[in-house]
Amino acid sequence: MQNITRRNLLKASGSTAVAVSLSVGLGCTTAASAEEQAAEDGDVRLAVIGIGGRGRQHVKVFSKCSGVKLVALCDADQDRVDKAAAELEESAGKKIARFTDYRKLLQSTDIDAVTIATPNHWHSLMAIQAMQAGKHVYVEKPVCHTVWEGRQMLNAEKQHDVICAAGFQNRSVKGVIEAMAIIHSGDFGAIKQVRGLCYRNRKSIGRSKQPITPPASVNYDLWLGPAADLPINRPKLHYDWHWDFNTGNGDMGNQGPHEMDLVQYALGDLKRHPKTVQSFGGRFAWNDGGNTPNMQCALFDYGNGIPVIFEVRNLYQKNEDEKLVGAYESQSQPSIIVTMERGEYRGGRNGGTITDNDGKVVHRFKGGDDHYQNFIDAVRNNDPSSIRSTLENAFYSSCMSHLANISLLAGAEVSEERLAAELGDEPLTTECFHRFREQLDLWNVDRTETPWVMGSKLTFDSATEQFTDGENRAQANELLRRKDRAPYVVPELVN
Repeated sequence: MQNITRRNLLKASGSTAVAVSLSVGLGCTTAASAEEQAAEDGDVRLAVIGIGGRGRQHVKVFSKCSGVKLVALCDADQDRVDKAAAELEESAGKKIARFTDYRKLLQSTDIDAVTIATPNHWHSLMAIQAMQAGKHVYVEKPVCHTVWEGRQMLNAEKQHDVICAAGFQNRSVKGVIEAMAIIHSGDFGAIKQVRGLCYRNRKSIGRSKQPITPPASVNYDLWLGPAADLPINRPKLHYDWHWDFNTGNGDMGNQGPHEMDLVQYALGDLKRHPKTVQSFGGRFAWNDGGNTPNMQCALFDYGNGIPVIFEVRNLYQKNEDEKLVGAYESQSQPSIIVTMERGEYRGGRNGGTITDNDGKVVHRFKGGDDHYQNFIDAVRNNDPSSIRSTLENAFYSSCMSHLANISLLAGAEVSEERLAAELGDEPLTTECFHRFREQLDLWNVDRTETPWVMGSKLTFDSATEQFTDGENRAQANELLRRKDRAPYVVPELVN
């Protein structure tokens, strides 16, 4: 009865929300009295799970939203929890509940909603269990670490009367919303092609001589959760998990999902997977503890006559004068390009333009968003229909990265000559291949020592979410799901 009463209270108070900022001192308020006050004024009592760089950003941005009180923090690293909580307590003048075990946090009746900013391998299980506990959920991208567990998240959302939103902020950027409305209006004709660019100038994460021992402040069993207990051969435990397929998805599944979500948005949110996918690339030059590509290209076919090409380019430039070597038409930011019959959109979170076929800018769009407030408002009003980045849309966007990575993982190392021959006369991937070679030449990468990986061309059945054709499709199907480490197992039947 408490959850129902609480939800009704949030809904009733949604139209009269009192603006609250945790940056304003609240005096020597105890945690209990703060929770009571939150219940009285209808504010959402929010907990942040995962206090790394993204989680600390959650603390910052949600603290500035109206109608919310940040009441708890959780991380498997006790030092991170204590540091972030101490900073909050000093600025807000109230006690913040501290957890290292998210399961204990989910048992609390003093929390209405959680945000999940953990490593990728935790997103699905944690979100499912939060929904089962009656908590509203805001989960970071990618919303799932594999295709199968993402489908389980959607099943859980159907079973529980909670709101689940995704951290795809582009859906709330005013300029993006305006641009998509124009694209969908047909004023510039039909879409002919969509290109996604994930350009991030990153550096090597290094390689440790021996597998590292996690810091003493980390409950490593909880940090590892569903992932396999494998040696970690990089100097840092935190953040660099992105570049290990055991816990992350590379930049194809890190920055990439933001631009993939824009691709889905531009295509009209088809709510289905591509019919075919093929990827190629590799991890070049760094010789470090990572195993995800730093150069990768994927081609998707949705069967609608609109080719989608997506590229990841992480290999940073060696000097400023050459920073655009290998980039597509001098682009330098993560973005998408939608080519239409009578014009072209280029842009993303930071703004964009639509030009006509003569290259004249006819529309200009700005950045900026209120994505976090959108989640809080939806929870207060008990209105899932108002969520801009729904779990369903986020699932299909996230799965683009998974399918691209599976193609690569089910592929094989090939010579540069063989790769060129395999790409044949396909213009989009061949053009990308030549630009990648240009950048690798700048780095003096010997491709006989560090060969390319040519991914398998795979056919995917969107209804069954299984690969039905393509070389190594049996291996590819095994990669749609992982074997979770007990007891941290995504349930077969979600209830």
